[in-house]
Amino acid sequence: MRNIGKAFLFGAFTGLLAYVSADRLLEWYRTGQLAAHKKPVFGPDILTYSGDPIGFTIEFDLYLFLLTMGALGVLMTFRDILLEVRGPQYLLDLQPTYKVVLCSYWLIAGGLLIVAYFNRVA
Repeated sequence: MRNIGKAFLFGAFTGLLAYVSADRLLEWYRTGQLAAHKKPVFGPDILTYSGDPIGFTIEFDLYLFLLTMGALGVLMTFRDILLEVRGPQYLLDLQPTYKVVLCSYWLIAGGLLIVAYFNRVA
């Protein structure tokens, strides 16, 4: 029972992490402005791609990373609870899913950084 409680708390935390990141990305999609996670001393509290492409891309990648990790954390929690309740015969192998999600994240994040760099140089 204690393992289920730990897994549930971990799942709630990662689910909240994914929810906050998804909310920030949805706000960017609707307004075109991304809220900065750390407010600068001088300057605006929001980032736009046209104003600061590198800073915007780093913030966007941070929220994308947190969303990915939150989703993976919820999947791990689901697996742990299912393993604890039903036993090892119902074990789901999520390793291929983890690899696909992480590779997709790194491809998207790397591509966005390359585009932002070349856009700033040009």
